[in-house]
Parts: sequence; C-alpha cells; structure tokens
Amino acid sequence: ALQSYVNHHRKTANFVLKEQIQNPFASLFTAIVIGIAFVLPVLLAIVLNNIQALNFGWDGSAKITLFLNDSLSESEAISLTQELERKNNISSSLFISKQHALNELAQLVELERAASYLDDNPLPHSIVISPHASLVDIAHIEALTERLEALPEVDSAQLDVMWVRRLSAITSFFEQAVWLVGIMLSMAVLLVLGNTIRLAIENKKEEIIVLKLVGGTDAFVCRPFLYMGMFFGLAGSLIAIALATMILGLLNSSVEEIARSYQSQFSLSGLNFASTILLLATGTGLGWLGSWLAVRKHLKHIEPT
Repeated sequence: ALQSYVNHHRKTANFVLKEQIQNPFASLFTAIVIGIAFVLPVLLAIVLNNIQALNFGWDGSAKITLFLNDSLSESEAISLTQELERKNNISSSLFISKQHALNELAQLVELERAASYLDDNPLPHSIVISPHASLVDIAHIEALTERLEALPEVDSAQLDVMWVRRLSAITSFFEQAVWLVGIMLSMAVLLVLGNTIRLAIENKKEEIIVLKLVGGTDAFVCRPFLYMGMFFGLAGSLIAIALATMILGLLNSSVEEIARSYQSQFSLSGLNFASTILLLATGTGLGWLGSWLAVRKHLKHIEPT
C-alpha cells in the first residue's frame, strides 16, 4: 500500500510537470509574476545581511577611550592596559602613548611644524577598549564605561556609541521592512496562485466530476493541483534568485566604487547556501498553501449530479 501511494505521488508529479512544459508561455508568465513578487523581500533581506556584515566589520560594538592621569608613567599605563585586557567583559585593549597621539593629531590636521614648537605634550596617555561581543546592549556598555571611569588611574572616559545606535536603528528598520514587505507579497503570491489554481479547476471540471463518479476521493482529486502550486512556487523562487543575482551584479560595481572612496574593500554579497534553500522551501511551501486554499474552496462545489 505504501509503495502504491508513493508511486501515485511520483506519477502525479511527473504528469503535472509534463503538462506545464506543454504550456510553456502560460506557466512561465505565472512563474515570473511569482518571482517578481519574491524578489523585493529577497533584495531587502540581502541588504540587511550586508548591513549586518558591515556592522561586524566594524567589530559590532562601541569603543571606549580611557584618558589616563598625567601622573601615570608609560610603563604603568602599559601594565594597566594588560590588566584590563584580562577582564571577562573586555575583548581587547590598545595603549596609545601621548607622543603617538600627538604625532597622529599633527598628521591629521597637518600641523607637524606647529607641534614641534610645543614645550610640553598636552595630550594624556590613553587606552582604547573594545567591549566583549556578549555586551550587545548599549546600557551594558555604558555601565562598563562608568566602572572603568571610576578607576583611580583614569581621568575620564569617552564612549563612541552614536554610530552604533544609528546602525542599530537602520538594521532594525530593515528587519521590520523585510518582514512587512515579505508578508504582504506572500499574500499576493497566495492570491496569484489561488486564481491560477481556480482557473485550472474550472478547466478540468468535467474530469473532476468523472473521477468523483468512479470513486475518487477529494485527496486523490486535489493532488495534481497541489503539485501544480508547488511547481509554480519553486519556479518563482528560482526566478527570484536569478533576478536578485542580476540586480546585485549591476549594483555591485557602484557600491565598490563608493567603498573605495572610503578606503574600504566592501562589496555586496548575495544569497548564501542556507538562504537559497530557505527561499526555495518558502516558495514551494507558499505554492502548496495557495493551491490547498484554492482547492479547498472550489473543489467542494463540484459534485456529480
């Protein structure tokens, strides 16, 4: 019985696939409509992944700069740097001597000659702290900053957190946009598939009546339509992947040019293997769901008289 059941599913899937190949234009147009509906949330998801990758490229966290007391010698400052780096909530610490800071400042604002006339270096020793990756909440990083500022060797502490908040807000916006657009366009896909399956049911109304007269169950009758919806959803997903790849290829050169102007090697990355499988599974699942809803609604009105 199980072998017969599996064989019937295989034969039904092959029959539906051959039937769609025999009507290539109608099948292709339906798949293209579904693919266009899928491509927008796919592109938004890709943009979100690239923003998150850019965030990780910037270490994904704020930097804490500790300005040390003038009375602290360079060797004592280096010892403090090594001590801080051993703490659990600190990923790394970088010591910057006052002389190195003055040299960088002079080169930045092109005041090398002016800096040579200074009697004394007005800049303090400093330590740049990178919080541990587990500190993802801004409030926790601010609390760490307050604890470090309370150290007797520290004169003041500065938390570079504004860009983190902005990037987090942008990421949150894109996450919400992906979900909203994805839900709305998924509903559009269900409507397109539902209408397609409804037309297919109407075209095969006489065949359905004959099948029911000879004892065909509703599950037996609706099976080809479910496979039809799954094939349309799978084909639409493949088209969406192809469209997204082409669009990214067109945009990538412009993005790389902008990145080079900021001395960055950033480039757009497309769908990875897991995302591709998820998209194919989602398209196939939506195809099955749209077909099931359409069959459930229209098939019960077709009965032998």
